[in-house]
Amino acid sequence: MSEFELDYLILGGGAVGCIFGGLLSNSGHNVQIINRSLKTVDSIKTNGLHLDLNGKKINCFPKAGQPGDAMTARVVMVFTKTYQTKDALLGILPKMNSKTTYFSLQNGLGNGKVLSDITHSNSIFHGVTMLPATLLKAGHVKSKGVNTTWFGSYKSAEHNIAHSILHDLIKCDFDVRLVENPNVHIWQKACFNIALNAISALINGSPGLVGDFPGVKSIVYELAAEAIEVATQDGIKIETKTVYEMIDFVCTNHRYHKPSMLQDIQLERATEIESLNGFIVQRAKQLNIKAPTNQMITELIKARENAGNFWKNSE
Repeated sequence: MSEFELDYLILGGGAVGCIFGGLLSNSGHNVQIINRSLKTVDSIKTNGLHLDLNGKKINCFPKAGQPGDAMTARVVMVFTKTYQTKDALLGILPKMNSKTTYFSLQNGLGNGKVLSDITHSNSIFHGVTMLPATLLKAGHVKSKGVNTTWFGSYKSAEHNIAHSILHDLIKCDFDVRLVENPNVHIWQKACFNIALNAISALINGSPGLVGDFPGVKSIVYELAAEAIEVATQDGIKIETKTVYEMIDFVCTNHRYHKPSMLQDIQLERATEIESLNGFIVQRAKQLNIKAPTNQMITELIKARENAGNFWKNSE
């Protein structure tokens, strides 16, 4: 009997986690999606996953369960919100073993370190995916557009597993690259998200609305510039022109796309502000440089997160 019951455990049954878990399952792997929501788990168990990928409809039937149902996995792929990472990992760790590999494709900065601090594993990979995905309802996901993913080692004494993961994902038709320095790609996307996500949440609008107001767009550029400066001071070379071009592109071509932070605010959920703009604020302090625009945006989002409870207390 194998020491692993699963090839892949997908931690987080949101849009991106469902696409990765579903396609890995359809390619013949033993996959379990773990999610704290019983509604999501029951939906996947009963109806499977329904993926609409670039107009192609795909049905998948991976295993599903809540954290207490987790099975021992060769690879744990983490897709939870960053503020959920610790509790999610602690919920499954008792079922893993010393040879389990942990792999983050989450948004934000510092995810590799978080995985390392919690699991104490010597096999950790991190990266970033540009896969655009929308969770229409539990178990039903839509995605349209490119899906490039970059990943590499955060801490690993065994590189064969990296090539195994790469092979498995390519077989699922993901556009995935194994790179020496994933931090460049992680920071590149983070700088873009830092620029647009919080602003979109605060104005209750999309990149198109940002683009319609030059004064707002100038704030977006300043948020990106501060993040790029922090990355540069940390020895990470960010292509500034590329970040600004990404901002311009989505403002023009993705006018009504709802960034995840906007969705979180609209649904009165916590946001990932601490792993985006908040991360820049804290790292800038450590580097003795200034990031006043990110500081202001971070504080405004924290207040906005609590607006619902504030008004409920007035009743």
